[in-house]
Amino acid sequence: MVRDAQKKDAEEIIELFKIILTDMELPIMKKVTWEELKPALVEAVKRDNYRQSFRNAIVKEVDGSVAGFCFGYIGGLSDDVYEPIETILKEFELPLFETFTDSETVEGEWYLDSLVTSPKYRGQGIGKELMEGCYDKARAAGMTVVGLNVDHDNPRAKQLYERQGFKKTGEIVLAGHRYDHMQKQI
Repeated sequence: MVRDAQKKDAEEIIELFKIILTDMELPIMKKVTWEELKPALVEAVKRDNYRQSFRNAIVKEVDGSVAGFCFGYIGGLSDDVYEPIETILKEFELPLFETFTDSETVEGEWYLDSLVTSPKYRGQGIGKELMEGCYDKARAAGMTVVGLNVDHDNPRAKQLYERQGFKKTGEIVLAGHRYDHMQKQI
């Protein structure tokens, strides 16, 4: 079942989010241990005021566990809408790291920030189900365009998005990786 995320999903969401952080090769992943970083990220998901809050997430639940999730929100919003992740990093006495916020989104789109499926459940259509859930969230917010960034080093994800009807609209560099910005009318 695809559903809105709840606070109780935070730890499972962050364990899956670790896959993305590792793939992005963010320097923070080498500066601190996962055991140090994870509690701060779990806390951010549990709060209302972060981009990566449970309020901006949907999950695919299989047998009572989170098999995949995605974060999404209206693109192009100014940083004053969401509290910067730096706030919670300071609370947990962790070093700051690069976040991307507005520079990775385009005004007028529903931005699919992150999508990941547990390796245990890949190839079972969960990514597609999460995409459909993302479109529903976008429509509910009055949006007609969904945008995302896909790493040039992730052709499998790009194929999923192309099959969903996404088209490349530009390129961006995030954390030293080249990404295609893609959009789809919904």
